Amino acid sequence: MWETAFGSIWRPEFALVGATAVVAGFVRGMAGFGAALILTPVFSALYSPLLAVPTLGVADLLIGMPLTIQAWRRCRWREVLPLAIAAMVALPIGAWVLLTMPPVALRIAMSLFVLLAVAVLATGWRYTRTPGLPATLLTGGASGIMSGAIGMGGPPVVVFWLAGQSNAAQARANTIAFFGVASIGTQLMYWINGLLTPTVFVSAALLIPAYGTGLYVGARAFRIISETTFRIIAFTLVAAVAATTLVAAILSLLSSAP
Repeated sequence: MWETAFGSIWRPEFALVGATAVVAGFVRGMAGFGAALILTPVFSALYSPLLAVPTLGVADLLIGMPLTIQAWRRCRWREVLPLAIAAMVALPIGAWVLLTMPPVALRIAMSLFVLLAVAVLATGWRYTRTPGLPATLLTGGASGIMSGAIGMGGPPVVVFWLAGQSNAAQARANTIAFFGVASIGTQLMYWINGLLTPTVFVSAALLIPAYGTGLYVGARAFRIISETTFRIIAFTLVAAVAATTLVAAILSLLSSAP
């Protein structure tokens, strides 16, 4: 069983997945989000969303735990908990989408979603009022659906905090803490739906060295770069990968059309 799983993963294209995992880990360590935005589209295009989405979830939960524990000490729990609860309630909807939606359609949807999120974040727009409970729950629910469906629950939450008055350090801590809580519910939902297969665990084990290296370097880089620089780096990388993946998915769809 495990040998078969390894054989299905260990192909030449996995080298590209590993290289992308280093970049994804760097952005995650630096900004507190963005790993799924970078790695999942590439991984999905070379393999499938059903493998890519839970694989990153497992790898991130395991290798990102030290970063998560640090964030739990620095986050604002009054902001994090309502979002996390709403996200976990909405997770089953996202898992259902992942199981029923065609892979190419998922790739196109995730790429468009990423580009839209980056566009909003890059504008630098911020709201001046404290968001109420309805806006908080809506953001958490959107994150839960996106996390379950395409493993990209970060953008709604990042927009929620970075568009407000939180500085980069506080937004980063809140985001990491949120995913530390929400990822537990996400993995439980994947397990219930039979998505945590031997192939997922094998691919996660293979990715952890590359992803962990990027995570470590990114966490150290955050200490020495400015807020403006980290935004530019993150947005540029995410947008470039999303645009490339979108084009590849559309070409794949066109080539398979009768």
